Amino acid sequence: MAASGLLSRRGFLGGTAALALAAPGIVRARPFLVSRGASPAAWRDLEQKMRGPVLFSGSDAYFTLYRPDNLRYANRFPAAIARCLDTADVATAITWARENHIPLITRSGGHSYAGYSTTNGLMIDMKLMDGVRYNDASGVVTVAGGVLNRHLYAALAQKGRTLTHGRCSSVGAAGFLLGGGIGFNMRQYGIASDSMTRTTMVKADGTVLDMSAAENPAEFWACRGGGGGNFGISTEFSVRTEAVPDRLTVFSMQWNSPNAQTAAALMQALSNGPDRLGTRVSIRAVNPKRAGAHKGVLIDLLGQLKGTKAEFLDIIKKVPRATVSDIRETTYWAGQKFLTELPAPTYYQERSAFVDQAVPVKILQTGFKDFLHRWPGVSGTCDLRFFQTGQAVNALKPGETAFAHRSSEWLMVIGLYWDEADNARPAVMSRAHGWQNDFYRAVRPYSDGGAYQNFPDPSLADWRQAYYAGNYDRLVKVKHRLDPDKVFDFPQAIWD
Repeated sequence: MAASGLLSRRGFLGGTAALALAAPGIVRARPFLVSRGASPAAWRDLEQKMRGPVLFSGSDAYFTLYRPDNLRYANRFPAAIARCLDTADVATAITWARENHIPLITRSGGHSYAGYSTTNGLMIDMKLMDGVRYNDASGVVTVAGGVLNRHLYAALAQKGRTLTHGRCSSVGAAGFLLGGGIGFNMRQYGIASDSMTRTTMVKADGTVLDMSAAENPAEFWACRGGGGGNFGISTEFSVRTEAVPDRLTVFSMQWNSPNAQTAAALMQALSNGPDRLGTRVSIRAVNPKRAGAHKGVLIDLLGQLKGTKAEFLDIIKKVPRATVSDIRETTYWAGQKFLTELPAPTYYQERSAFVDQAVPVKILQTGFKDFLHRWPGVSGTCDLRFFQTGQAVNALKPGETAFAHRSSEWLMVIGLYWDEADNARPAVMSRAHGWQNDFYRAVRPYSDGGAYQNFPDPSLADWRQAYYAGNYDRLVKVKHRLDPDKVFDFPQAIWD
């Protein structure tokens, strides 16, 4: 929940997420023989070769590390977790998995929306590789592959620097950067991967590849938006940073019982704002049992302006008055604490699309008229959400990096969130997913057809075109060079 007390992106569930964590069936990993998929001697061989520990089912550490952020995929238990201390450990784990024919995945934050950082094979855990180095002369920060956002934020705050970053402190920097990386700074600085200057990757054959615009440029191009888990395991990134502004205005606002016209007026005002403005608009359907006086729909606005409170109020002066407002002038990193999201693991699916209209009127009208007031209800909630893009995000051409989405004004998401009790009721979830899918089908024609690769959607049939557009064939060529045997594989892995 944001510091203001208004709801955050996955804080919608209130107490239900905590209840889900205590539910039967997900409190402890189910037991199995550690020899699953390999002989006991082979597993001992891995333990002996690794500098870091190898964990098996039954330990508290295993359970803590295995559990993904999206509990939809919490029933996939790795045969073992290899906790890497350095690049050499990563190479050892990859080579061992290949030699023993064990499938593998890599994990840092564990926030893959579609569970693509879960496996029944070997999980290569990066969290112990959490070093952050800052170069005062160049303004470049270098982060290890297991760094979580909170480690990066703490390091940058000490230096008075920033970059395009997210709000969730437990997200892994590696997946964030490899898939593009959105945040409230992106309209001014571009997506996070636009600022990447180099990266180091362990390939499928266990060898190490350094990449930059000058060294292995085709592979470097693919790592700037090609998506995590596709080409190898990235163990280090270098990213340009920016000086923090002298003053920041942060805001969290809510409109109770709004209509499509209110939402359109708000989005029009925000679209007219400068590139120093970053926002997220969430039009939220409240659980029917909890709607009360809100009549089932709320608008939440969250964001920041590199400027004064007076300037922000001038931007939204034509918008109907909010029911609840918390607007503060503050220093930059104090403002980020206000905006930070601290969600507990829960159940969810998000379906995204990029929108190239400043005010997506048809989407708003369809949402209010046909869906938001009529959702079937689960123990959590759902929302129609918009992250403001445009400006510097669109400064590059679609082919300059692997991130092809260079003409949007908003990134739209239709989100659905539920708990363990809902998950055990197939009829309830069938209705809820049907509602979400119908909503997505109804509004997607008003988008540009793209979808965000860092919000992987297991229901998206045309994901190749939606995530990568005209860049997909180039990415396939890089994939076949780096990983010809498709060692790094998952349902939406780049391949053909």
